[in-house]
Amino acid sequence: MSTNPDSGGQMTPDVAMTLASITYCADIRGALKTYLPDWSAVWSPDAAVRGNYAFIARNEVTGRYAVAIRGSLLNFSWGAFYNWFEQDFNIFEQVDWQYPVGPQSGQKISQGSSDGLDDLTELQQTDEAGATTMLDYLLKYAPGAKQSVAVVGHSLGGNLATVFAPWLLYAFRQHSIPPPSLNVYTFAAPPAGNTQFVGAYDAAFPDSRRYFNTLDIVPMASVPASIMGMGVLYYPEPQASEISVTYDGMTVTLAEAFDAIALLVGASEIENDNSSYSQTNVEGGSVPLNPDDSYCQTDPSDPLVVQWFEKAGCEHGHDTYLRLLGAPPVDCEQVPFTP
Repeated sequence: MSTNPDSGGQMTPDVAMTLASITYCADIRGALKTYLPDWSAVWSPDAAVRGNYAFIARNEVTGRYAVAIRGSLLNFSWGAFYNWFEQDFNIFEQVDWQYPVGPQSGQKISQGSSDGLDDLTELQQTDEAGATTMLDYLLKYAPGAKQSVAVVGHSLGGNLATVFAPWLLYAFRQHSIPPPSLNVYTFAAPPAGNTQFVGAYDAAFPDSRRYFNTLDIVPMASVPASIMGMGVLYYPEPQASEISVTYDGMTVTLAEAFDAIALLVGASEIENDNSSYSQTNVEGGSVPLNPDDSYCQTDPSDPLVVQWFEKAGCEHGHDTYLRLLGAPPVDCEQVPFTP
C-alpha cells in the first residue's frame, strides 16, 4: 500500500500529498508505517489548537524533515461553504504580515490565515523532556542549509503552509540560527495573502510548488473573479444557476450567491487599502492537475444542490489529488493501531 519514498533531491509530489493526507488520520504513526514506511513521526502535538493541527516527520533514509499541516472542510454543503469564508479562512478581514521575508512593504494576509498561524505556533508536544513546540524541535534538529525541511498541506493546510514557511524562516533568523533548506508543497490551497505578500513569498521560495485540480473550487476562493467562476465550473451539470440556496436571508441561485460573495470580497479588498488577494506561484511553480470528468460522478436522483456539493467535495478530496499524482488513496480507518 505504500508509495515509493522520495530519495535525494526535491520531495516528490506524491509523497508530499500523502503526508498531507495522513494529517487527517487519528493514528499518525500507524498511517506513516502503512503508507510511507521510510518516514516516522518525530514530533506530534498533544492536541489540536482550535482545530488546527500539524506534525513533523523524518525520512529515515534521506534525513529529510517534513512539516505536515492538516486542512479542513472535507464534507461540503452550502452552510459549511458559507461559514468557510467567514470562519476557517475569514477572508473579509486582512491583517498586516508581521514577519517580513523580503523588501516589499504593504504585505497583508487574511485574518483566518493569521489566526491559523498563531494556532500552529502554539501546538505543543509534552514528553519526559517537557513541552516543546514545532519551532523548538526544528531549531534543535534542523538548523543550517544542509538540513532539508518541506512544509506540506492540503486545502486549509496548504493555505497555512503558505504562511507557516515564511514565518519559520523569519523565526530561525530571529534566533540567529541558519535556517534549513525550506520548500513548500501545497495542494488545493486557497490564497492566503495579497499581491505584496505573494511577491515576497515567491522570491523567498522560488522552488515551491502549488498543485491544484482544475475542477476544484477551493483554490478559487479569495479572488473575486475566481469566485464568480465557481458558478459555471460544472458544465453541463450540475449547474449552479439551477440551484436555489438561502444567502443573507434571500433565496437566490447558487451562481448568484457566488457572485454576491465575490462582490463582498472585492469590497473588503477596497476597505483594506485596495489590498487584493493573489495566488502564489503564478509566475512559476503552479501545477494544474486535469481530472477525468468521469471520476467524480454524482447520483442523478439526488437533489441538484446535493449533487453540486458532492461533486465539489469529490474534486477537492485528498484521495482525488493522490489519484491525480499517481499515489494510492489514504484510508485512515484501515490503519492498524501503532502504540
